[in-house]
Amino acid sequence: MDLERAYRETGPKIVGYLVSCGADEATARDVLHDAVERVSRMMEEREPSNLPALLFATARNLFKNRLRDGARLDFVEEVDDDLCAKSPDAGRQSFDARPIDAPYLRRRIKAALAALPPALRESYTLYQIGGRGAAEIAELTGVTENHVNVRIHRAKLALKKMLSDLKEEM
Repeated sequence: MDLERAYRETGPKIVGYLVSCGADEATARDVLHDAVERVSRMMEEREPSNLPALLFATARNLFKNRLRDGARLDFVEEVDDDLCAKSPDAGRQSFDARPIDAPYLRRRIKAALAALPPALRESYTLYQIGGRGAAEIAELTGVTENHVNVRIHRAKLALKKMLSDLKEEM
């Protein structure tokens, strides 16, 4: 089976599956097109035995990556605290409406990141703040992808420990 035929036959099913997983139709179609491009590149190296299954698995994984990437925190260089204070909900936590000292939190997070060992800090910031994947970080840093994942995990544990006093009891 060629890729065009697999796309025509399984494309609508893949879009339906992605929509059922929470994607809007436009996103589902984008993911499908990205999957077709990726499978096309894969086919240059070797012919897959089950093209529709490969297309489906690739689309599913790309969608999962998008969900994961969308869950990352977005950091900005500076936040105007005066502007935030003008918002009726600014400086409040949704679960109990206690005020948050945003400048204090930024200082604590910045200090915690600075306290990480350089290798952990580099991998973590490239992943979490830079939005790069483990494979890309591995290529940039010259270590294996598994080692990058370990560094990110260790950085998360260290940050959680350093900032544990900020966690409120529910």
